[in-house]
Amino acid sequence: MTDREKNLVKNYPEADAFAGAAASVWNGSSSPVKIEMVVKGRLYDELKKLLDKDIQTVFLTDSDIRHIKKKHGSNEAAKGQIDITPDDFALLPLVLNEFDKVEHDLTDKMGFKKLLFQKNCGGLVYLAAVERGEYKMEVRTFWKMRVPSASC
Repeated sequence: MTDREKNLVKNYPEADAFAGAAASVWNGSSSPVKIEMVVKGRLYDELKKLLDKDIQTVFLTDSDIRHIKKKHGSNEAAKGQIDITPDDFALLPLVLNEFDKVEHDLTDKMGFKKLLFQKNCGGLVYLAAVERGEYKMEVRTFWKMRVPSASC
């Protein structure tokens, strides 16, 4: 994470909790974790518009972190991506609250919409895929890749 990104996440008190939980899982912890972030402002408005639901929270679990580590934590260059690290998880609140783009992805088995949030930061684009329940959204995966002339 760049110094600029570190400065940007200071606006989000949840940032340290997301990064700390990821670091714990990266280091082999099998303890259950669930980090929640209250949905408000632009994120709330966009979710209301896209889903016509009052989404209250976004959360991340230890299981989600393990999935992200397994799928995006190493050997990402072969896919044109960059390995995600525990420190990158501090950017989740920024990606979700200050997204550049959000789009519908597929729907899950229960028919709930999956959304893909994107945020460009200094030549890197961070992407977070979330799945919706009735009043909550879960971060299911998170990755990053290099893009030319992106700014944050």
